[in-house]
Amino acid sequence: MNNYRFGHILKKLRNAQNLSQEGLADRSDRHPSYISLLERNQKNPSLDTLVALALGLDMTASEMLKEIEQHPENIWIFKNKNRKGK
Repeated sequence: MNNYRFGHILKKLRNAQNLSQEGLADRSDRHPSYISLLERNQKNPSLDTLVALALGLDMTASEMLKEIEQHPENIWIFKNKNRKGK
């Protein structure tokens, strides 16, 4: 997941709900320092963590992934989409 800026999107979604890192950590059963690492793109979330974060943000994992896909800096997702054998 390091090819896109997951952390930037996570922070944007968190801030849109006026949640602190601690608040999101409580809601997603994760440690606040781990939320910080994710937002600084120093760690990549597992699928379990992605689902937990989405639930903590009152959204589904698919809605969170849609946010990632729609972010302009993630255009590479669509450029590679039609490549065969990858």
